Amino acid sequence: MDGTVWSSGGHHPTFGIRVGFTNRDQYFQENWETIDVEMDGQIHEFKITAGFWNKCPEFRDRGGLIRDWLERHNSLDWPKGQPPAVTLIPIGPRRFRLIP
Repeated sequence: MDGTVWSSGGHHPTFGIRVGFTNRDQYFQENWETIDVEMDGQIHEFKITAGFWNKCPEFRDRGGLIRDWLERHNSLDWPKGQPPAVTLIPIGPRRFRLIP
């Protein structure tokens, strides 16, 4: 599925991956509390918040994993309104692979 990078902005932003409403409805289940995402061969767990099912279809990371991944792939900065595109591949139940 296609997605984009998300950022809260500010001096100490939170980063996430926005999957959008259509992908959320097709690839995610409301009873999931977490998902596992493979990033550069490492599996990381991300919490699915209540907001994911309302107006914010992205999973977020306050710990810096997504930020570090973006930096490794030269995608940490982007022009306003033009977040980097990413691909999220379903690879198992509650498990995805993130590709820049």
